[in-house]
Amino acid sequence: MFLNSIKHGLVVLMTLGTLLLCASAQAASTGGFGTTTGGDSYTSTTVTTLAQLKAAVSAGSHHIIIKGHIYGGSTLTTLTFASTKWNNTTITGASGGSAILENIQLKFDGEQLTKGTNIENIKISNITFYGNIGDLQALPTQIKGSSNTVGINYEGISLRRISNAVITHCTIYDTSDDLMSVTLSSNYVTISYNHFYFTSNWVNMSPDPVWNWVGEYTDLAGERLAMVIGANSSDSYVATGTLHVTLHHNWFGPNMRGRPLFRGWVHLYSNYFDNSNGPTGTKTAKDGNSYPMQQYEALQVNSGSTVVSESNYFYKTNYSNKISHSSSDYEYQFYERNNVYNQTTGSSATGNSFQSSPVSYSYTVTSAANVPNIVQAQAGPK
Repeated sequence: MFLNSIKHGLVVLMTLGTLLLCASAQAASTGGFGTTTGGDSYTSTTVTTLAQLKAAVSAGSHHIIIKGHIYGGSTLTTLTFASTKWNNTTITGASGGSAILENIQLKFDGEQLTKGTNIENIKISNITFYGNIGDLQALPTQIKGSSNTVGINYEGISLRRISNAVITHCTIYDTSDDLMSVTLSSNYVTISYNHFYFTSNWVNMSPDPVWNWVGEYTDLAGERLAMVIGANSSDSYVATGTLHVTLHHNWFGPNMRGRPLFRGWVHLYSNYFDNSNGPTGTKTAKDGNSYPMQQYEALQVNSGSTVVSESNYFYKTNYSNKISHSSSDYEYQFYERNNVYNQTTGSSATGNSFQSSPVSYSYTVTSAANVPNIVQAQAGPK
C-alpha cells in the first residue's frame, strides 16, 4: 500500500490499483501519463518565419511544423493558446533537429476556462528553445507586479490547465524564468527525452542584471531553474488530485542551480541529473552585491506531492534530493529505488523503498548505470 496523501491530519491509505485507477485509462505508449496524439492527424502547416508562425496560430492550425531558426524579437514573443479550440494540437520541429525558437514561449493556458475544464491532447516535440542573453540583459529591471514583467514570465514551454500532453525530444536553455512549467491542475503529462540546461555564457554574463521575481531581488545569472510542477501549495496533488506527471530519460544540466520542483504526483525514472560543470563561489551583479553560484538542489520534493524516483543518475549534484515545506499543512510522500549518486555533495533526503511499481502504465527503465550515455545520446531534437 502507498500512503498517498496527508491533509489536515487525515491519513489516507490506498492500494496501488486504487491509487491510479483514474490514470489507468490514460496509460500511454510513451512510457508515462497521457494518451496523446496531439494534432498529428490534421493537415500540417510548415512555418519558417515569425510572421508565418503567428499567422498559423491566428488561423487555428492544429499541426504546425517549425522549420529552421525563428527569432521572436528583442522583447520576446509569447504565443498563447487559451481555449479548448486548441484541443488536439501538435507543434513540432521538422526532422533533422534544426528547428529553433529563439525568444519565443509556447504558453498553453486554460486558466480562464470553466473550473474542471482543461485544454486537452497537446504534443510539443523536436524543437530547441532558448533566450538571447543580450536581449534579456537589455530589458529594464523586471519587477513582479509592475509594468516590467516580460522576462519574469519567460519560459520555453508553459502548461497551465492542460490535460494529456507530451513534451518530447526538445531542448530548452537560457530562459529567464523556469525553463518550463506544468501548473494549475494540469494532468496526465509526460516529459521525455528532453535536455534542460544553461550555458556557460549565461553563468558568466556581464553585466549581470538584478530582477525581482517573487518579492526579492536576485541576479539574472543565478536564475538557473529547470522546472516547476504545481505553482503553489493550493496547486498540488494533495490539494487538487491532479498534476500526474511522468519524467523519463531527460537530461537536466549542466549549470543548473535548482529544481525541478515537484508538488504533483510525479513518477521520474532514468533521468540524468548532471552537475559536471557546477559553478562555485559568488558572482558580483549589477547592483554591486555578490550572489552564490553553487547548486542549491537538484530535485525538490515539496508539500502536497508524491514523488516516485527510480533508476535516475545524479552526477556531482549538490543537495540531490531536497525536502521543502510550504506554509500549508500538506505532507509529502517520497519513494525511491535503484538510483545512482556519483560524487554528490551536501545533504540529501532518502526516499522510502518500494517493490511493486505504483503506476498502471507500462514503461521500460534504463539501468541507472547506463543512463548518462543513453540519455545524452538520445535527448533533444532529432
